[in-house]
This record gives sequence, C-alpha cells and structure tokens, in this order.
Amino acid sequence: MEQEVVKYQKPDALTAIAYIVMAGAVTGVGFLLTAPIPLIPGAIHWRVLAFLPCVFGVLFGPVVGFLSGAIGNTLWAILGGYFNPATPIFDLIGVGLTGLIPGLFCKPEDAAERKGAAKIAVISLISGIIMVPIVAVGFDWVGVAPFGPAVFMLAVSDLPPILIGTPIVLRAIAPPLVRRGLLKWRL
Repeated sequence: MEQEVVKYQKPDALTAIAYIVMAGAVTGVGFLLTAPIPLIPGAIHWRVLAFLPCVFGVLFGPVVGFLSGAIGNTLWAILGGYFNPATPIFDLIGVGLTGLIPGLFCKPEDAAERKGAAKIAVISLISGIIMVPIVAVGFDWVGVAPFGPAVFMLAVSDLPPILIGTPIVLRAIAPPLVRRGLLKWRL
C-alpha cells in the first residue's frame, strides 16, 4: 500500500495560537491528573501521558509540539505545586524537545504503516533520551534531586510511556484524521 502524500499549510495566527493553547492545556492537565505516583517526591512523578508532546508534535508540527511540552509541563508544575527556578529553563526546554523532535522528523501519515509507527516510536524515544539529562541538570541545579537519581527516575517515569504510548495513540488517531482531510496544516 502506497503512503498518501499530504500537503500541509501554515495556519493563520489565531488558529496557531488556539492549537498551541489547547495542546499546552491538554498536556498540563493530563500530566497533573495522571501523575499521582511520586518517584522523587516534589520533583519526579510517573507520567503515563508523557507522550502527549510527541503526539502533538507529529500531528500539528514541531512548534506546536515544543510548546505543548514547554507550556504543558510548566502548567503542570504550577498547578501541582512543583514549580521551581529550574522549571522555566530546563524543564521548559527539555520537555519541549519531546514535542519538537518528533514533529521535525515524523508526519501524521507515517502512523498509517507499521514501519512508520516504528520510526515514530524510535524518534520519540530519542527525544525523551535527550530530555532526561536536561531536566535532571535543572533538578540538580536547584537542589531538588541529585543528577544521577534524577536521570534514573526521569527515565523510568517518562521513557516507557513515550516509547509505547506515542505510536499506539498515533496509529489509532492519525490515519483516520489524514483520510478525512482533517489535518490541513502544521506549524
């Protein structure tokens, strides 16, 4: 089966802002509601929805993906009471990259085939592996958690959901959206 080629356009400013706000809010509230198990109390929680920035990046482009992770994680930190001086620097950049990188290298139509879903899984995992030490440096810098344990716990909390959840969710939702012509732009 030949993969459909989809032409994407850039959205107008209002549409872009709406999607960025929606993706950031869904990510932040999703992180908050599904992160009840502390691995390092006050810092790292097991996040079953750690794949959300990856999904938004693939569906709507790298900018939306980055801002989904950056805004969503910051919102989660504020609402959950975990905000610290590292949040607007290290967490914002690190978690933002988990949306940016898959958005740069993967497209929604990739999810239609197993090979494309495997590509999405690997690239999303790589984005998570890049994120982990960036966020861990921030935790170490502000004294929330030492670098080594932070790396280990972040890997445990975020990498499995990113590796497993991203391709499963995209395999379920992206092909019907592409077939129906509902994904018209990427930013």
